Amino acid sequence: MRSKRRYVLLEYTGEGEASAEEVLSKVRLLVAKLFGLVGLADVNPDLVYSWGGKVFVVAVRREGLEKLLASLVLDRSYSMKILSVTGSLRRAKKLIASMRK
Repeated sequence: MRSKRRYVLLEYTGEGEASAEEVLSKVRLLVAKLFGLVGLADVNPDLVYSWGGKVFVVAVRREGLEKLLASLVLDRSYSMKILSVTGSLRRAKKLIASMRK
């Protein structure tokens, strides 16, 4: 059975730009630190789109969305900001395109 996905738009607010690997490893680290490996398996984050080293789209399982949001909110370094959550990648790309204007 195919799992439903949600797409979280994140803005990197740290110094300079970040690579896709850095953002994905940071997200995985935050979730694993708060919820452990079982929580990380529930979230199953995957970076699907990045723009300019500042805005990223992370796909997560619908069941693990709240765990991801909680772990990002409780991040003490405040290096990532949640912009939006959508149900489709097409909508996420439209939101990024509207931010460029």
